[in-house]
Amino acid sequence: MWRWPVVGAKKAVSDKARGKAFAIHAKLIALAARNGGDPNMNPALYDALEKARKANVPADNIERAIKKGTGADKDSTEIDEIIYEGYSPGGVAIVVKTLTDNKNRTAKNMRHAFSQYGGNLGETGSVSNFAFRYQGYIETSMGTHSMDQWEEWIIESGASDYEFLEDDTKVRISTERTNLMGAVKFLKGQGLTLDNYGLEYAATNVVNIDDPEKILKLYALLADFEDDDDVEQVWHNAEIDPVLWQQAEEAMNKWRFRT
Repeated sequence: MWRWPVVGAKKAVSDKARGKAFAIHAKLIALAARNGGDPNMNPALYDALEKARKANVPADNIERAIKKGTGADKDSTEIDEIIYEGYSPGGVAIVVKTLTDNKNRTAKNMRHAFSQYGGNLGETGSVSNFAFRYQGYIETSMGTHSMDQWEEWIIESGASDYEFLEDDTKVRISTERTNLMGAVKFLKGQGLTLDNYGLEYAATNVVNIDDPEKILKLYALLADFEDDDDVEQVWHNAEIDPVLWQQAEEAMNKWRFRT
């Protein structure tokens, strides 16, 4: 019986994360559907639908999201994509991508999150223009194909860089932002199933953090972003020893799940 409070809390977190994932996919669909509700004529919508179905988003959620985006649902509020940039203690640069139907609410939440942990919210471009590179990425398992075969495909796709991960069982490919969908189309044309792809802010200026207090504040800030229903993705440029990061996670778990 002594396990129940922790197990129950973890299950609730898992259920909440699943609900947020469904909501984010619905927002991405609505955003893409602004340019038309026919996925055969709207590549962005086709892509959003493919990712949503892969994530097992219910069909009813998908249908409502399309109606919201096309304006067929007259009672819905328009979704906007807004990027926020700032710093956490220690000079860690952070970029947050949000999808929101209430700009004022989201802006207030972002300001509160950064200031609560001793960070500060910056102006657009104050972080992303020099600490990150905006690029495309593709992630997938290598399957039964050889490394040589993958390298040949990657070069032919026009990708800019790649690396093999997890004992050479997975591959991560980087592309120019404008070439992402071309590379995706090429690789799919080889009969490959891609695990994930999209656009990202890849850190170009890494900051090493070894102060436990600053690491804990960064962990707490990222946890708040994870809990925010308007936040789709977060990128940062911190480099932290895995042992110190694990200690921060354990400290947060003790605080969250204490009874």
